[in-house]
Amino acid sequence: MSEYLSKEEIRKWRSSLERITLEEYAARLGKIIEEQKHDDSLVDTVMFRSLSSMSNEGYAPKTEKIQSLAIKSFNKEKEITEKKQSKPSFVKQSESVKKTEANVKQDEKKIKNIKTKEVKQSIEESENYSFKKSLTPREQMVFDHFLANKNTIVYAKDLAKILELPRDYVYKYIKNLRSKLNEDILQNADNGGYLLKV
Repeated sequence: MSEYLSKEEIRKWRSSLERITLEEYAARLGKIIEEQKHDDSLVDTVMFRSLSSMSNEGYAPKTEKIQSLAIKSFNKEKEITEKKQSKPSFVKQSESVKKTEANVKQDEKKIKNIKTKEVKQSIEESENYSFKKSLTPREQMVFDHFLANKNTIVYAKDLAKILELPRDYVYKYIKNLRSKLNEDILQNADNGGYLLKV
């Protein structure tokens, strides 16, 4: 076993997500880093000379601190102005939210009235049909849709939209509806879908 890191081990270190220096990685494996290359390539020689000639004398940490302080103060000033601007916009938004809430409540009342009228209508129409058991609200919605589309093909995807359920769940309601109807008036259509034959 070699005492130096191999190229494969260096590749593993580079692809590792762990933040560790090459020296620490080599120490962990019980190996050392080869200091000098045995080949005399021009690129390696130039890089080695340029790295060895670099020094820390030109490094000025004070200017970096000033720059970071300036950035922090700029960000703080920006944050303060955004807060000031957000306060009036928040007041405007809260007023518009109150208005929309009032509109939503009015719309909900209208929808409830329309639904109750539709339910009364469907109950009157469904009184012409006899059931073995009472229908659940969703089964009633499915039956109402079939009543509204008598003698026309109704597809499961349409019922899924009405019930706001995935299509797979709709088949359960159709099966239950068939079992609760006294007459065999809900039939499969030739090209898919279902027919309420009256």
